[in-house]
Amino acid sequence: MKVIDDIHGPAYIGDHGQIVLVASPTSAFEVVMTRVLAFDVGKSGCRVALFVDGRRVKGAETWGARGLADRDGLESTLTAIRSAADAVGAEQVDAVAAGVAGYAQAAGAGGELVDALAESHRTRRVAVASDMTTSHAGSLAGRPGVVVAAGTGSVALAIAANGITAVADGWGYLLGDNGGGFALGRRGLESALRARDGRGGSEVLRVLAQRRYGNLDRLPRVVHRSSNPARTVAAFARDVVSAARDGDEWSSILCAESGVELARTAAAAAKRAMPDDRAVEISTTGGLFDAGDLVSRPFASEARRLLPGCRLVPRAGDACDGGLLLATRDDLPHESLIRRYEGVPA
Repeated sequence: MKVIDDIHGPAYIGDHGQIVLVASPTSAFEVVMTRVLAFDVGKSGCRVALFVDGRRVKGAETWGARGLADRDGLESTLTAIRSAADAVGAEQVDAVAAGVAGYAQAAGAGGELVDALAESHRTRRVAVASDMTTSHAGSLAGRPGVVVAAGTGSVALAIAANGITAVADGWGYLLGDNGGGFALGRRGLESALRARDGRGGSEVLRVLAQRRYGNLDRLPRVVHRSSNPARTVAAFARDVVSAARDGDEWSSILCAESGVELARTAAAAAKRAMPDDRAVEISTTGGLFDAGDLVSRPFASEARRLLPGCRLVPRAGDACDGGLLLATRDDLPHESLIRRYEGVPA
């Protein structure tokens, strides 16, 4: 068992790598939470974890939901949460937390979601935030710092010890999300089409694109007729990473440039939220970082160039671990980003 000495509050790493929370003497929450249900509600899937006495005992993943700010987003989110809760069979819990995609843009829907969760789970200990907030709390075990998420898109959230926050990028695939999966997939496809036309590019990526999408003459139709064009293009990022691992120089350059862009996003958020912190901690999450050193090494190099003295730390936990912290602690630097239940449960 490894005790975490520098966590923002007492906890330790359990036998299976999970964050195990210990009751905080500084927290205003005096009730010891024994059963906590934590949700990570994304557009591609809804993950849930049941914690008993701080230990994760059950988990499941079901279908995702529309963004909370989208039309019918609240009902879609509640449907996904109900399905996930049923999957772990959690009928009675002491606290509920949910990190939800689209929360930051949802205005009043966040309050409605909190009330609905309090009523359905018969508890007044409810905490709701964006999925990026719970990812941040889980990745850094509640400590201040910067977390960069890179999946289809990309965004960085910086939270200082005094609660000041800053977000960088996350503008969507048409306007930003630099270095994310869509950006890498699109650049890979651009290279494939250049090779197809005889304008340079990568012949390796041309072959891989044709294998994934079929005749490249029809690629625009495939993308634009897709129900989710961003995800269709981002899927090719896997092929770019695979080609880079096999030694394709063009693909290796694209992966490295993604890492550099993501580091610049992290640095921008850090400089706005904690300009005087010379030892800011940075962690990463999201599928793009599964590329390993192809992305992580240039990311680290650029981060250290832009933020001398920064500390790159491995992810301590996931968004459900972050939800556990949000549900059971009120003394984290994330507090301004959390909506809590204020009524009396039915």
